[in-house]
Amino acid sequence: MRNKTWKFALICSLIVMAFTACDDDDEYYYVGGGSSWISYGNLEKIDNGTRSKFAIRRDDGSRLIVTEGLPINFDEATDDLRVYANYSIVGSERDETGLEGRMNYYIRLYRLRDVLTKDPVKQSFINEDEEQRQDSIGNDPINVREAWFGGRYLNVEFNIPVTSDSKVQHFINLVQDDVVAHNDTVYVTLRHNAYGEKPDTGNDRGNYFWARGQVSFDLTSIVPEGQKSVPVKLIWTEYEKNFSGTITREDSGTYTLSGTSEAEADKGLNQDNSKMVESEKEANCEVK
Repeated sequence: MRNKTWKFALICSLIVMAFTACDDDDEYYYVGGGSSWISYGNLEKIDNGTRSKFAIRRDDGSRLIVTEGLPINFDEATDDLRVYANYSIVGSERDETGLEGRMNYYIRLYRLRDVLTKDPVKQSFINEDEEQRQDSIGNDPINVREAWFGGRYLNVEFNIPVTSDSKVQHFINLVQDDVVAHNDTVYVTLRHNAYGEKPDTGNDRGNYFWARGQVSFDLTSIVPEGQKSVPVKLIWTEYEKNFSGTITREDSGTYTLSGTSEAEADKGLNQDNSKMVESEKEANCEVK
């Protein structure tokens, strides 16, 4: 759920997934053989009788309507809640009443969990109390598995090293540099505070394993007034193999306000990240 503060806590356990891509452009599409999809999206109120109070609006604009499996009727479900869904498609049709050219997919829902969403933290805010806030936001490495724009979000799936019996809360944030001008590009840095749970010495590296987490950052605030899109550069520092050192990495793309169509496809952070799952073994991360 949305957290308007500038940090969040997470206690993660290992997640392992295997993906293959699949085309979903056909007007009618059916899934067989036990395969399923995973997608990010937001809950959307729908009149679907007693089956489900909400549909899921995927980041590409398509709508997932639950007809089988898990109903979306739990108490915490609210309009616009960010979710991560695992489902199979049992039928589809063009959505003639909704977004032009989008699809309604009728689905069997297997699993649904909320994804914590946040706004970026401005560097100027950190500078107001630099000693305390820089320390709290942290400078520990974080390994990005994937990062992409979807809907109004920058979605990040990441790995961090934790011990098997970890009870340490890790804090993660996205910092927007609003102090130094970078022409028209917005620079954002993924930051991590491990609160001391990090494999700094050779003797303890074998006690750590990779845990996986997810977060979506709402980037609507970074687009200047009067514009629909802005170039974005994402920067982060991650561990090298076997925690032998660190390396700074970056990726870039054009962030476009949801509902417009100016984004350049297949470039950097611009991608469609709904994927078909052939096999999946998963243990959930707990996020707060």
